[in-house]
Order: sequence, then structure tokens, then C-alpha cells
Amino acid sequence: MAKASHFFSRRRAADRPDHPREGGWGIVVVIAAHLSMAIQWGFQRTGSVLYLSWKEDFAINDKETAAVQSVSSSLSYLSGLISGVLTERLGCRVSGIIGGVLMSLGFLGSCWVTDIRQLYLTAAVVGIGTGISYNSSIVVVSEYFNRRYKIAHALVYAGVGTGSMVVPPLLQILLEGYGWRGTMMVASAIAANTVSFAAVFRPNKAPLRQKSSRQPDADQLELSVHVGMALTENPNEEITPDGSDTDSRSHPETPGELQAVQATHQARPSSQAGSIPLHSDRKHSNPAINVLRRLFVSLGLRLFARSYRFALTCVIQLQFMFAFTGFVLYLVPYAQSLDMAPTGAAFLLSILGIGSLLGCLGNGVLASRNMSTEHATMTSMVIAGVSVMLVNLNSYAIFAVASFLHGFASGFDFTVTVVLIRSFVGLSNLAIGVGFSMIFLGAGTLLGPVFAGWILDATGSSYLTVFYVLGAMFFFCAVQMLLLPLLKRVEPGVDISPADV
Repeated sequence: MAKASHFFSRRRAADRPDHPREGGWGIVVVIAAHLSMAIQWGFQRTGSVLYLSWKEDFAINDKETAAVQSVSSSLSYLSGLISGVLTERLGCRVSGIIGGVLMSLGFLGSCWVTDIRQLYLTAAVVGIGTGISYNSSIVVVSEYFNRRYKIAHALVYAGVGTGSMVVPPLLQILLEGYGWRGTMMVASAIAANTVSFAAVFRPNKAPLRQKSSRQPDADQLELSVHVGMALTENPNEEITPDGSDTDSRSHPETPGELQAVQATHQARPSSQAGSIPLHSDRKHSNPAINVLRRLFVSLGLRLFARSYRFALTCVIQLQFMFAFTGFVLYLVPYAQSLDMAPTGAAFLLSILGIGSLLGCLGNGVLASRNMSTEHATMTSMVIAGVSVMLVNLNSYAIFAVASFLHGFASGFDFTVTVVLIRSFVGLSNLAIGVGFSMIFLGAGTLLGPVFAGWILDATGSSYLTVFYVLGAMFFFCAVQMLLLPLLKRVEPGVDISPADV
């Protein structure tokens, strides 16, 4: 009886080769990816703890000091294409190790800098390492989970909130005991743990759907042979898209007939092969166009031409990060301008981190209830817009509620966006898709604070105007989500497995 049960379980697994094996080592991968994300973004978002130490040690102004955080944060996103290519070519384990090594070396190099420009360089290394580690941590979960992917991804992304809560007080303790250079050395040792976490990102041994199979199935082989013979025997005859010719000539149906046709096709002289006309066309085509075509495909740019929904999602994420960074930058200064205590104003960021953690976990709960991903994303954007508008009520309690809601909405949005991207481009293109999304997020990180500062200068330090504009931008992002069903009808689409939707 046990043998029969084992046989049927193996039979069901063979009938579903597109489904990765869930559980087991996948649970270890989720835990490792969560801790890696906590280290990556915990240090990435807490540069303000070391802000005054850098300013006093190097005797520089505020703009030069703020540039350290700007360089590190922006490059962590703008390295998305590099990280996507590395993850796709080398795998999640190798790319994650590379990212962890770069992070650790960047922090270690910061201990010995003597000039702010050198600190910019080490901050850039840390940012690039963070971006590479982030991509591998996100993609590896999709290799181990399919049916429970949304929940597993939410648990991994919750590491951002965990790091945002744990790392700031840890840095403050280290800063008081060892100074900022000693803090960087300890940070280097902590960042080195991401290498160990990436080492457990081993490839899933279960059979996974491949991007392109080297051995075509019988139907594909039969179709290619049939079309090739038709082109050889009747070059001027029209071939329909499904491989049938205009005179409805029958083609092999049985395996024996298929082998006979293959043997006949292979016995023909190479000059009569059906692929010759295609080769001749490429030979006489413009070499520059061929190079651009290969570059277009290898870099994954075809995703924008094949999936309009993916392109729109990237643009929306740029706008979302644009408004998010502007809100986070001026939340504390605005609170202090209303005579709130500096300690209480700074604690608003901790509340935002708590909301971010719960937002990531909340995404997994809603996913388990089969809530539409598009509707969930739109809801998070509306909540973000409402939270920005609330700070105009000038009350600390309202500020705390607004910070929590904003953290919840941003954590939810950043988590569910990866799920959207996977449904648009498929598992085989997820690494490149996430990489391009990170580039757009990096652009928003660079432009958001500058735009908010420009409004502040133009309106005579009117924080209310800044928050009204940023809130309107969140609502505009929600409205653009309504275009996704329309784009689905007109886009060419990417060939993906139904399991990715």
C-alpha cells in the first residue's frame, strides 16, 4: 500500500513539472533571505545615525554630508540591471555571495578613509553590493515556492522592517562605544554574514520550467520539419502560421512516420535545407542592427516591448518612490518646526519602520485570501496618499498614525510589486524584471528629495504644500493602476507559465 502511494505521488509530481518543490530546504532559504534583507536595508536606511559624526570629522557642510547617503541609496537601486544579469547568468547563490562581499568590503574600507570623496567611493561599493544581494534574495524565493510564493515573498521582504527597527539602536550603541570608524568595522563583520546566508541559496533540485528547452518536443519537431520540407519543395507556396500549407498536404501523425520524415529531411543536401533562406537574410542584413538586436534581447529590454503592464509598473514605482523619499526626508524637520521634541520627532521614523514590517506581513495575509494583486497595490497607494495628507493636522498623535500608515503602505507596495512583476514577465525573466524595477526606484530616490526641496524653496518653507503635492502623486499612482486591464488586451505579452500568474 505504501509503495502504491509512493508511486502515485511520484506520478503526480511528474505530471506537474512546472511546480517547484515547496517546503523543506525552501524554509531555510526564506529564513536566510529574511535575515539578509534585514542586514542589507537596515544599514542602508540608517545613515542619519552617523550623519553628525561624518560632518564634524570631515568639517563639511550639510549637502556634502547628505551626499553619502544619496550615493549609497541610489546605487543600491541603479545597480539593478547589473544584479539582474548576474543573478540570471551565475545563479542566486553566486550573485548573493558577490553582493555580500562587496557590502563587507565597502564598510571595511570606510574605516580608513581620510577624505569625504573616499567615503563616497566606499558608500558606492556598499550600495552596489546591497543591490546585488537584494536581487538574489528576491529571486531565490521564486525558485522554491509557487503556490505559497506570495506568503514566502512577504516573509522575506519583511526583513526590511526588521532591519529598520533593529539596526538604528545598534548603530547608536556602537557609535557611543567605538566611534564611527569602529562602528564601520563592526558593520563590515555583520554584513559579511550575508555571504553565509547566500551560501544556502542552492539551486532547487526539483524540475523547473526552463526558459528555452534544448530538446524540442515531438510536436515542435514535427512542425519545423514540415515547414522546412514545404519551403524546399514549393518555395513559392504560402505557409500558414500554424505550419499547414495551402493545399492541406497531410503531415506525419505517428512516431514512425515522424522518424521517416526526419530521415528524409536529413538526407537532403544542405543547400536544400529550409533554414537556408533565413540564414541568407541575416547574412545580408545590417550588422549594426544585428548587434543592437542581440543587445536588446540579452539585456532584457524586450520585456518593455512585450509587456506594457511591466513598463507601466516600472513608471508607477518611480513615482511612488519619488513621493516616498520626499515624505521620509521632511517628516522629522516638519515635526520639529512645530516645536515637537527632537527625540519624539526622530521616533516617528521608528514607527514608520514598524508599519513597514507589518505591511510586508500583511501582504502575505491578503495574498492567502486570494485578493487581487492589482487591487491590493492600488489600495496601498491610496493609503499612502491619505497618510501624507494627515500630517497637515499638526498633532503628534496624528503624526504617529500617519507614519505608521505610510510605513504599512510602503512595505505592502514594495512587497506586492515583485509579485506583480512575476505575473507580467514570468519566473524565467524575474531577475531581469526586478533589476529594471530597481533602476526606476533608484531614479525616484534621486529625484524625489530634490523635487521636494525645490517646492520648499519656491514656497518659502511651506511644508504643507510639499505634502499636498506628494499626497496627490500617490493618488495619481493609484489612478494609473486602472490602466493595467486595458494594457493586457493590447500588449503582445510574454510567454510565461500559467503558474506564474
